[in-house]
Amino acid sequence: MSEVSPAGESDPYSLPRSPLPQCGRIALAAVGAPVMDEAVHSAWAEVIALGDDRVGLVVADGAPRAVPVAQLRHLVAEALREPHSPARALEALGQCFSQHPNPAAGTAQCAVLDGGAGTLLWSAAGPSAPLVVGPDGRRLLTGGDGSALGRADGRFRQSEVAVEAGATVVLGPRGADDDGFDDLAAAAARHHDLAPDDLAALLADTASGGDPVLLLARLIPAPLAERLPADPRRLPALRRRLGTWSALAALSDDTTADLQLMLSEAATNSVEHAYRDGPAGEFVYSVRWREDGAVRVEVQDFGRWRPPPADPGYRGRGLAVIHTLADEVTLEVDESGTRVAFTVPGDPPPLAQRRPVPGPAQWWSAGTGDAR
Repeated sequence: MSEVSPAGESDPYSLPRSPLPQCGRIALAAVGAPVMDEAVHSAWAEVIALGDDRVGLVVADGAPRAVPVAQLRHLVAEALREPHSPARALEALGQCFSQHPNPAAGTAQCAVLDGGAGTLLWSAAGPSAPLVVGPDGRRLLTGGDGSALGRADGRFRQSEVAVEAGATVVLGPRGADDDGFDDLAAAAARHHDLAPDDLAALLADTASGGDPVLLLARLIPAPLAERLPADPRRLPALRRRLGTWSALAALSDDTTADLQLMLSEAATNSVEHAYRDGPAGEFVYSVRWREDGAVRVEVQDFGRWRPPPADPGYRGRGLAVIHTLADEVTLEVDESGTRVAFTVPGDPPPLAQRRPVPGPAQWWSAGTGDAR
């Protein structure tokens, strides 16, 4: 995703030049200001999609005057793609530094976050290390730090740690201002439940000593899925589990409220209507975070579909509520049961700006049987 600039051409931005990649169970955010004078400010960052739910991250400060930052980004990206070793990437940077006369010492943090395994493999050059914040507090990682770039023998250690769902990894040069770093770490821990974009903006305001360059990577929880008896007494616990999952996924209050309402409506339809003429059955549901920040929900029962009456009264408006608040709504009906699926936008518009509820004939887009 990086490109090499021609020799002598400066790279005008400290943040990745391409949009942040979408990567499975990892939500990404970045903050930084344009680099107006690389002789004074040379902090830069890069994000590399590595496939298989993995992402490479690097934040560095310092570069040989004769080397464009874009070239350093390209060097790290190539080193991280295979064999996914942060230490090897820093060695490549160090070799580049050492080939130029009188290079300034550089610092860097480099990591590979594996969303599927829940692990962070990291290495650092100089007095800096990634910070991990989450429901269990904050921890400044140790065990992968080494000498500054352009100094020592050009070899670096790396360390692997477990990262729990809901935790956010923060990469950024530490510098010499320990008090400023402590303030940033405390702010990150205090506001860990913010979505990555919002947390990045808050840390940018908190950091002292000029415009920071930060990368944030949050590990989103695995999809929430269960098979439950069609019993109304199960619904409160379902809503509580969804609330916990939403907090770990750093969903906004508005998104969480919409999600809880719509899943409750869909599950209630299965509980109250699917098995009215026979013995109580079961329903299954799943909730998963999508790479674009939206949430996809599916609810399936194994009973008999009942089309809504012309006047549903106070109750019986669950599908209308879902169609008002959600996107990509589908209702599939056949002899084996009913499946409703919908997408909750990551940043839902205010109610006053949402489209009107369509007529009943538009509530479903696929199916057979009683749905006409």
